[in-house]
Amino acid sequence: MSRVVKMNIIEQKMLSNSEAAEILRGVVENIKSKEGNVSPLLAKTLNYLEKHSKVKGGESVQSARMFLKGLGFKDETIVMILNICPKTIEELRILLDYEERYVEENVLKETLEYLKNICS
Repeated sequence: MSRVVKMNIIEQKMLSNSEAAEILRGVVENIKSKEGNVSPLLAKTLNYLEKHSKVKGGESVQSARMFLKGLGFKDETIVMILNICPKTIEELRILLDYEERYVEENVLKETLEYLKNICS
């Protein structure tokens, strides 16, 4: 039986799969401790996010987000980069649709070099 849950939106933020998995993992653990089990939808969603997270660990994701923000990337682009972890300049260029500027090749190379260290 489903139940209605009322919530107030406090903040809206674009999240990578890794960040969403971390948040949902906490929610699932909280529900399990109170109710003993979670809905199949929550379990499947968490499973999907964990399988499709390319950057592991909350600290790595936050560091990566700050690094990419420092290079001037928009939040939309940062999330796509962290979710896909491109390995070539061509793959990275495809993800730059939301950028309203030309991103220089040295910035792209620096981004890819950084991603090598944090992507699984």
